[in-house]
Amino acid sequence: HGACVITEDSISNLVQKFDTSVLNQWSYHSRLYAAAKYCVNHADMDLIQLVSFGCGLDAVTSDETKEILQEGNKLYTQLKIDEITNLGAVNIRIRSLFAALDERKEQA
Repeated sequence: HGACVITEDSISNLVQKFDTSVLNQWSYHSRLYAAAKYCVNHADMDLIQLVSFGCGLDAVTSDETKEILQEGNKLYTQLKIDEITNLGAVNIRIRSLFAALDERKEQA
């Protein structure tokens, strides 16, 4: 498998404003939600959210991002970067995402 990595700020401006379930007052969060919406509207794209902590603002953005993706029948994957001491764990999570995406394609 191969994948291109695109940051949220490179595609978020391509999405028209839309309502969210949460108060959307921070620019990064707004870009993240827009990137999730962009992925929903493009069959060849998926999103992996990198977070520092699983609580506080990351918990809010995680829930909203997951909701946006699931409404569009996309998988939600999150990597907690503060817990990574071994890149093998990251590789496993990403390979698992690719396997799940392949399985979805086969079932379609």
